[in-house]
Amino acid sequence: MRLLTRFCAFLSIAVSFALAADMPSGASLLQRYIDRSGGAEAYAKAKNMVATGAVELAGQNISGAVTIFEEGEKSRTAMEFPGIGKVEEGFDGETAWENSVLQGPRILEGDEKTSVVRGSTLALVASWREIYKDVRTVGVEDVDGKPAWKVEMTPVEMTAKDGKPETFFFDKDSGMLVRISQILSTPLGDIAIEATMSDFRMVEGILTPFTMTEKALSQNIVMRLDKIAYNAAIPPDRFTLPAEVKALLDKNDRTK
Repeated sequence: MRLLTRFCAFLSIAVSFALAADMPSGASLLQRYIDRSGGAEAYAKAKNMVATGAVELAGQNISGAVTIFEEGEKSRTAMEFPGIGKVEEGFDGETAWENSVLQGPRILEGDEKTSVVRGSTLALVASWREIYKDVRTVGVEDVDGKPAWKVEMTPVEMTAKDGKPETFFFDKDSGMLVRISQILSTPLGDIAIEATMSDFRMVEGILTPFTMTEKALSQNIVMRLDKIAYNAAIPPDRFTLPAEVKALLDKNDRTK
């Protein structure tokens, strides 16, 4: 019996090595995506991005307009819903924040801030070596009915205690990054978030997704962009903290 147990254990290890040998490395899949979506040179030329379109809370009959600004590591996203008001999120290079008519201003810390900071990086995948310390292909999973390579991405700042790597999904045929999933620690507890990208179109040499669907808790948010421009004219004050956020930040500083 002990011999059989040892044989089964050895067989399991052998199968694991065989499967690993059949899978492309995480680094090669990232490079394949960079090459197929435009190349490192095209990403290097893109200094900023402006996008506009529509956003919808699926199944709730709520829709509105969305505007996104990104430049370097800074970002600002605004969603405006008629009859409800505006929801904004941003990062000015130091402070990650959120502001809405329903909840008011919030300064984001911990995982929430880290997620916004990474999401604000214009060329996230093209500069992945600066952001992630380890990338590892862990298997295959269908995304919208098509097989995709699963790559576990370990952020530089993540410790063994955190244990919350992100997962990137690369379509096996096209090589495109079609989904990102992660778990965020928030004031409401750990929340699983899944963002799926589709409708890729060429914009100034970069194959860019025009539709993004984000799932978190029971919410399904669909963003359909109608215009995306790289190296656009962005007002210099676009990334300045809103007055409500600045007031909250000053208040927090006074109470420390």
